Order: sequence, then structure tokens, then C-alpha cells
Amino acid sequence: MSMLLKSSRVLLGKLCIATVVLVLVGCGTSGSGKSDAVIERPTRPSVGDCGLALSSSWMQGKEKRQSSAESPPLPGIYRYAMTGSQAIPGAALRAKDLPTHSELFVTPSRKIGNATCFRVQKRFATDIANTETYVIRGKSIYLVSLLIQALGESQEISPNPPVLSASDAGSSWSGRFGGVTYGSYTFSVLGKRTYRVGARQLRAVGISSSVSYRGAVSGTQVATAWISLDHDVVVAEKVRSRQNFGVSALHLRSRSHLVSLQPEPLPES
Repeated sequence: MSMLLKSSRVLLGKLCIATVVLVLVGCGTSGSGKSDAVIERPTRPSVGDCGLALSSSWMQGKEKRQSSAESPPLPGIYRYAMTGSQAIPGAALRAKDLPTHSELFVTPSRKIGNATCFRVQKRFATDIANTETYVIRGKSIYLVSLLIQALGESQEISPNPPVLSASDAGSSWSGRFGGVTYGSYTFSVLGKRTYRVGARQLRAVGISSSVSYRGAVSGTQVATAWISLDHDVVVAEKVRSRQNFGVSALHLRSRSHLVSLQPEPLPES
């Protein structure tokens, strides 16, 4: 996946995650791995970037117009305090701590008809990041693209069909994806609790997610994200994942907590 929620209507973004972040390494159609040592910040998605969730053939039989729709989080850079570790099995340096802080980039959104498209990027370290492109249609959010960057390599994935990352259909949902890499995912609503961010007390709802996949790429992830009911942003998150990149593998564990509710402005392009 990847991380967003309002009232009882689930809006996850990784948000993947990240993260809520939903890390779907190899889901659907994946691009060839390439060297990508420098991670660039995400840009506002183009119409083409918004993928299958805008196609008339994919939307056949689905409601195209709804009276109201969810909104993406405010664009900017969100800062998180983080603890965790990364491990590369078989490497000379088997494990090391993650940085004490992480960043979540949210791009400006693009309105396309009755759909809204935006990107988020979770940076676990200077060389580890997930960039996810989402499309909002009414009360549902679809993951249409995922770029995984780690170990100096990158993999771009375009799920077909797009992954239902958020829904107002109930307290849990699940799905499957096919392609060269195939697998399944599940989401569940956990309930509500209060978090302190700075001087603010924020009510948040918990979302648990799990994904497993195999084929050309294999891996698993289990994540829990707590999302502000009033501000559509991840307040706290726990992620445990195993990702295989060809002959290399990355095991990642992290816990993060939002430092400030006000995002910093994105740098000028």
C-alpha cells in the first residue's frame, strides 16, 4: 500500500502504509527493477497517473456519481517521531536502527470529473520510501499505483483492478489481486482512542491491514494505523513487513507518532 478517515467512513491512506501504509510489493503489474539511489519527492499526479480507477471499462457496473465525497488530507510534509529497525538477511550488516524521525509527503490533488487523485510518500529512511497514488470516488478510495524504493532499487506496481483501500461498506473488507504477482489483502476497523499531538488531544480510529503476495515478487505485511477523525491524517502507525527484491530481501519494523498536526509547505518545484 502506502494511509485517512472521517467519522465512521473509512478513509485509509498507508496512507499505507503507510502505511497506513499498505505496502503491496509486486501487486498486479510491476515494472522492472532499476537503480534508484536518490529518492525524489512526489509530484502532483497527472491524469494518466490516475490509472484504471478513471477508466470507463473498470467503472462499469459501479456507481459513478454520489452526493458527497471524501477529501484528501491537506498537502504538505508531516513529521513523525519513529523507532524501528531494518534488516537485510545475509548481509554483512544484518540489522540497523531506522532514523528517529520520518516524513510523510502529501501532494496537491487533481480533480478529474467526479474523481480526486493525489499522492503520498512515506520515507522510512533516506533510501527507503513508498510512494502511493490514490483515487477518491465518493466514499471509496482506490490505490492505483505504488512505487517501492529500497536497497538502491525501485519497483513500480499498477494493481489491476485497483486495490480498495477505503470504503464505507462496513467494518471490514478484503480482496484479491492477480498478475505475475498475486495475493490478497484484508482491512478491519479496530475502534477509537485518543492521542496527544503537541498540545492537542485527537480522537482517532484504528485500522488494521494485512497483505500477502507471491509470484514474481513475494512478501507479507501487517500494519495498524490510527487516523484522526477530524483531520484525515495518520496520527500513529505500526508496520511489520518482509519484502523481496530479486536476490535481496528487506525486513522492516517501525512505530511512528505524528509530531505536529500542521504540515510544513512543500518545496517549490
